[in-house]
Amino acid sequence: MSAQSPDGVGSMLSKGLAEVKQHRGSLMIAGIISLLLGSFAIIAPLAATVAVVWIIGAVILVQGIIQLVHCFKSAQWSAFAWNLLWAVVYIIAGGLILARPLLGAVTLTLLLAAFFIVEGVVKLGLAMKIKPAPRWGWVLFSGVMGVVLGLIIFAGWPGDSLAIMGLLLGIDLIFGGWSMIMLASAAK
Repeated sequence: MSAQSPDGVGSMLSKGLAEVKQHRGSLMIAGIISLLLGSFAIIAPLAATVAVVWIIGAVILVQGIIQLVHCFKSAQWSAFAWNLLWAVVYIIAGGLILARPLLGAVTLTLLLAAFFIVEGVVKLGLAMKIKPAPRWGWVLFSGVMGVVLGLIIFAGWPGDSLAIMGLLLGIDLIFGGWSMIMLASAAK
């Protein structure tokens, strides 16, 4: 491994700034669109949640179909039965999510809550492991926030399930949109 020289870092920074300046207009447009979509998702979280669930269901269904095609193309493989089972599980899960998006939202929200809690606990462990490192407290804070967010989602489950994914998507799109707008604005 070679260390970057200060001149190399400066060169990379100036190249990055030049690229941002070159694409400033499209970055600004993407930021505005992201901001608008995020605002819509917050105003209409049920619609945004259903859209997210449909996308997830479609991706799972398509993956199942791809797996099924692969399964029959390699029918001589000794793991044919397991591949077939894998494909069928994906197709059924994707089909059920698409057919019953609100039930899918309830289920996915529970998984999201569990994910945030597990992710938070892992970050808490990591924070304790790196404790003497500079700014280790940010990892600790992120872990605490993950656990708290997971517990908040879980406490509101299943009642809040129809809005939480749309709301989280909206928040993410707004922060992403603002970051693109600010980056484009700084590139003048």
